[in-house]
Amino acid sequence: MSLSINTNTAAMAALQSLNQTTADLTKTENAVSTGKSVNTASDNPAMYSIAQNMTAQISTLSGVSTGLQFSAQVLNTATQGLSSISASLQSLATTIGTNTTGVDNSTLNDAITKTLSAIDSAATGAKFQGVNLLSGQTGNGTTYTTLSTAMDSQGTMFTQNGFNVTSAGLGLKNLSMDTTGMDIALGSTNYTGSQSLKLSSVPAIAAGTSGTTTTDAMGTATDPLVSYNFVMDEDGKKTDALSALNTASGGTFSYDASGKLTEAASTTTSTTASDGSVTFSLANGKSVVASKDGNGNAVYTVTTGTDSNGNATAKTVISDVDLSGATGSDTATTTGSASQKMVNKTNLLTQAMQYQGFAVSRDSDNHLTVAGNNLDTSSDALTAANGLNSAATPTAVTGAAVVSTVVQAAISSVTRTASTIGYSSSTISNLLTTTSSLSDALTTGVGALTDADLAAESAKLTSLQTKQQLAVQSLSIANSQSSTLLSLFRG
Repeated sequence: MSLSINTNTAAMAALQSLNQTTADLTKTENAVSTGKSVNTASDNPAMYSIAQNMTAQISTLSGVSTGLQFSAQVLNTATQGLSSISASLQSLATTIGTNTTGVDNSTLNDAITKTLSAIDSAATGAKFQGVNLLSGQTGNGTTYTTLSTAMDSQGTMFTQNGFNVTSAGLGLKNLSMDTTGMDIALGSTNYTGSQSLKLSSVPAIAAGTSGTTTTDAMGTATDPLVSYNFVMDEDGKKTDALSALNTASGGTFSYDASGKLTEAASTTTSTTASDGSVTFSLANGKSVVASKDGNGNAVYTVTTGTDSNGNATAKTVISDVDLSGATGSDTATTTGSASQKMVNKTNLLTQAMQYQGFAVSRDSDNHLTVAGNNLDTSSDALTAANGLNSAATPTAVTGAAVVSTVVQAAISSVTRTASTIGYSSSTISNLLTTTSSLSDALTTGVGALTDADLAAESAKLTSLQTKQQLAVQSLSIANSQSSTLLSLFRG
């Protein structure tokens, strides 16, 4: 190889080796200092892109987890409120149930008044950061009466509708030892044709009743006027209930081939809650919540009036009482008595009424005693309720047994609400566990893609440091090569 001072091939080779070693050493030092083998897209474009997407999912799940934790606290607050309300009702039931001679009604009425005040205080106070699932209305520090939160990274929502477990919501408003109930003499006459039992809260009158002019009457957010329509459905086709729904809402509802409730107007919007209930918002300003009671009967709650805060001031509740599954003989065992099939149908009606918060009992003569929900027992209301058969003439009844039955119905309603809240709490807890597990799995995956093997990097660092020193030494030797040429020109 010729010697040249213009081109020092050895120095160039040594410099190139030094530069490569220095670059590798810098990369290794970055891996050691950060703990990652892939820090930028230039390190490994494919791995970097995958890791970034997974990191974004982890960030989203962190937000989901925060929302779920908030929801858990809201539900826990509601649970505590329900426990307090249940305790108050249990105490009142004991007080009324142990009523003995010598305890006048004024003493018992005082106990009732204090209990109702305690119930209202517990219900309105059970709010967390402006969310109250028990008050049934906004205002007084309550901004939301329903709970919604994302439950996965795709934005699927968990929604828990609120309840009204105030004294008015539990049907205890104006409760006293003089509270009036309604006796409906069903007797042995079977249900025939299209029939329904219409009840209402004071002073509401069932819509369409002759002689009444209060169809458009409104209540307040704390005490809305509610009309109840229990439609007898003996063929299971829901036709009569849908007709009542369309009349009350002004909509055009029907069931499609798959059994899904739909509304014809293209402007109608709907949202589905986590409990399966569907809320329809109609163009006329009314809203409909379609749900099911404990027997699987379709229930349509139509909000027909609201205040400036959007709280319901008037509602119509339509229960499609499915009697098609009632079994037994149509023949009465004794003259004038109800047949077993009639009794079974009455039991289904009774259960549907209880699911709507009414206190209902049936005696051996197949008479229903109905109370609660601030039931209107005026003469007009008694006439309006007479929709089952010509013999079922309602009459007003009073007594301690009526009051006790109302309280027991309120206890049952609170128990059902507590079960729903408890199920939602369990669901939220499971979602939190799932979210945490998924986040951990993604974090592990990102680590597997981008984390450096520090043991290997440590060994590599020592090797590269040695190579760097050797490269510097080699470059120094190569650079000194040109100076040896001077010896050739010395005299």
